[in-house]
Amino acid sequence: MRRMCAALVLLCLLLSGCSRFVVQEYETVSPHAEQHVAAVDEDALTAQNYLSLKNAILSFVENGVENGVIRTRDYSGEVEEDLAAAAYEVSKLDPLGSYAVDYMTHDCARFVSYYEIHISITFRRSVEQIRAIRRVSSNAALPELIDQAMAAYEPALTVRLSYYDGQDVEALVRDYYAFNPGKAMELPDVTVNVYPESGYVRIVEVLFAYSESAESLLQKQEAVASNVRAAGEYVRYRSTGAGKLGLLYTYLQERFRYTPGLSATPVYSFLCEGVAGDEGCAKSLQLICEQIGLECYTVSGNRSGEPYCWNVVNVDGGYRHIDLFRALAEEESSLPFYADGELDDYYWDREAYPECPDDEPADAPVDSEESEAVEADGETGEEMEET
Repeated sequence: MRRMCAALVLLCLLLSGCSRFVVQEYETVSPHAEQHVAAVDEDALTAQNYLSLKNAILSFVENGVENGVIRTRDYSGEVEEDLAAAAYEVSKLDPLGSYAVDYMTHDCARFVSYYEIHISITFRRSVEQIRAIRRVSSNAALPELIDQAMAAYEPALTVRLSYYDGQDVEALVRDYYAFNPGKAMELPDVTVNVYPESGYVRIVEVLFAYSESAESLLQKQEAVASNVRAAGEYVRYRSTGAGKLGLLYTYLQERFRYTPGLSATPVYSFLCEGVAGDEGCAKSLQLICEQIGLECYTVSGNRSGEPYCWNVVNVDGGYRHIDLFRALAEEESSLPFYADGELDDYYWDREAYPECPDDEPADAPVDSEESEAVEADGETGEEMEET
């Protein structure tokens, strides 16, 4: 009887131990399996071949994703070999990757029926910079985009385009500055970067370095426009071109005792601060001539062997050279008009500007009746804005 009781006790103990063992195994394995499934599915892209693998990596770059996960599904090819090739192609050969990625690392782990790939990207561009890239089909759109960027004094322009042939971006910047004296207050320093070094499609990054903020330059632009309008108002009673230019010269003489000097914003410095240079004088005269309806060109040439600017103006039907900076520096009593033959120490591209022949009258007297009309009206126009 005792032996039967001992056997029953031993059997109960063994059965009790087995029960605890089975429960413990279930509790440790099942939760682990659930956690693994959740980690795999979360935020993972899928790839079936090399192209879809490369596009998945590229999507991380496009969206500024620093750490991304890709899972293979029925993959055709060697995953590990394709992964290395795709990561290299995206980061080094693709235009966006070449522009935006500093470096990229990757690893993959094989499970029963798929690979899980982890991509880590260190960017050298922000998401905002990536999204700011302008997409155009050809070089033909580049000049207009540069004009738009310079009109707003933007610090950078980034363009993705096809058939890039090494267009002279710096020349486009100089052209905009030269032909828009009322809009381009400063000629910026320009840096051009192209990504990648070769290829059918490339990203061109243009960096504009201004000495002042965009807000400050826009304020100066408004001040210049105000002063140009005031100058045009001042000479509005003159009916001849010579009469308007003569009165304008007198007005400018009374504005400041001009100080010769160089400036990053030459037009503003001349019209608003009294700092005179050949470029500022020539471009200011062009703006005022446009305001009062006179045909005028700013000539970029040389004087005494040095780069120099002056104007060619249509004065009552005949073209004449006008050197406003020289007239102010030499304190001429009236504004001289020159023919081509009178500019011995000047050099310019004569085919690029109208001819100023010697047989045309170099000067036209101010009409006394016009002077009386101004005095009778009692107005001499708005005063130019001083800043």
